[in-house]
Amino acid sequence: MQKKFLTNVFILLALNLLIKPFWILGVDRAIQNAVGNFQYGVYANLFGFSLLFVVLLDFGINNYTSTTVAKDHDAINQQFSTLFPLKIVLSLVYFVVTLLIGFIYGYRGNELLLLAVMLFNQILAFFILYFRSNVSGLQYFRTDAILSVVDRSLMIIFCSLIIWASFANITIESFVYAQTFGYVLSTIICFLILKPHLSAIHFNFDKKVLTKLFKNAYPFALLALMMTFYARLDIILIKKIFPNGDIENGLYAKANRLLEASNMLAAMVSTMLLSLFAKIISQKEELQKMVKTSMSIMIAPATMLAVFCSIYNYEIMEVLYKDHSDGAAKIFGIVIFSFIPMCTMYIFGTLLTANGNLKILNIVVAVALLVNISLNLFLIPAYGAYGAAISAICTHSIVAICSLFYSKKVLGLNISALNILQYILFAVIFYLMLYFIHQSEIKLMKAALISGFAGISLMFISGILNYRSLLQLISSRIK
Repeated sequence: MQKKFLTNVFILLALNLLIKPFWILGVDRAIQNAVGNFQYGVYANLFGFSLLFVVLLDFGINNYTSTTVAKDHDAINQQFSTLFPLKIVLSLVYFVVTLLIGFIYGYRGNELLLLAVMLFNQILAFFILYFRSNVSGLQYFRTDAILSVVDRSLMIIFCSLIIWASFANITIESFVYAQTFGYVLSTIICFLILKPHLSAIHFNFDKKVLTKLFKNAYPFALLALMMTFYARLDIILIKKIFPNGDIENGLYAKANRLLEASNMLAAMVSTMLLSLFAKIISQKEELQKMVKTSMSIMIAPATMLAVFCSIYNYEIMEVLYKDHSDGAAKIFGIVIFSFIPMCTMYIFGTLLTANGNLKILNIVVAVALLVNISLNLFLIPAYGAYGAAISAICTHSIVAICSLFYSKKVLGLNISALNILQYILFAVIFYLMLYFIHQSEIKLMKAALISGFAGISLMFISGILNYRSLLQLISSRIK
């Protein structure tokens, strides 16, 4: 089971490592370098706003579709007949509600137009996910894996023509429209692949299907809504309550870019963990092993990345941006530590989700959201994006710690204080090692290689990774 998990993780990461990080660290970064902090800050604010109510675009439809079709492939026509028109209705609601709230927030003219285009892009993105959920339900996992990177691949092509081939002027507008072309083509491709499996489609609203869907989905939808709010409200508040908010959002985007790329990969792993945890949750011994394996391959590497980026914050910003600043480096050095509680949350929050403890998670996230808003309102006026970074760490830490606590309590996991101390000592020792490496003025790339080797060695020495167990895991057969 563990080897199967690790194998699937490596395949998924290998495919997405070719595309998605390049989009964030290559194309997206190049656009900001070209248009500057102010213009990109405007874009970052609009993009964050477009995500606030995306829960309306799904409301559990994709998860419901993939699980229902997986159980009965013949159900695809009935589900599609009901859920596709529902998706259209939800898309219209999302578009109107978000645009109206955007107008109340203060968007006018070109900003309001750009927001409308971004909302259209989000609608297309969720239709792609819906079509993919049907493909996944039909068990065409390889096809689904390829479709998972089609949209970004097309956008990379279109944006590359703008950035490096001077096909059009490099502006935020051209960047947004290039994304639109990518989403349109990807939506068409996904539908054409799914179409041969659809027959006798008669659009209708099946009350039985809709009642079951909304009954099962509303706890997930509420959780997703609150998590989106505490993840995205900071850039919305920065624009409104900090002087030169758009420029500050540009700096914040620079600081968050590497975190966003890393988080994208961690989120993929958590998606796989959800189905794995759900399958083995009744097997206490197997679950215990799986949780500890997940901790070793997620939390320890997240710690290594956070510590390295924090110590080499200025050097990394210097490599990534042509107009880097001490301000962006300072923000980056603190916000990257959010990655550790985020990965912890991806393990234990996912575990609670798999066990059906949505009420606990919703309460935890509701408290975290209140803390996040309070901290942001207090810190952003005085410290801008740096204050938002501190607020982000506190918020993610609350969710991570509470998820760990309730996972132990509800599922009886044997994660002792000694296990936690093991990771704390690992972080402290690794930080001290990196500090002395940095003081030796070793260049960035060489330091990255040395710290990577040192970190992995320390994982074995500390017992986070067990050499014999790892060899046994690799050599065992997939059952």
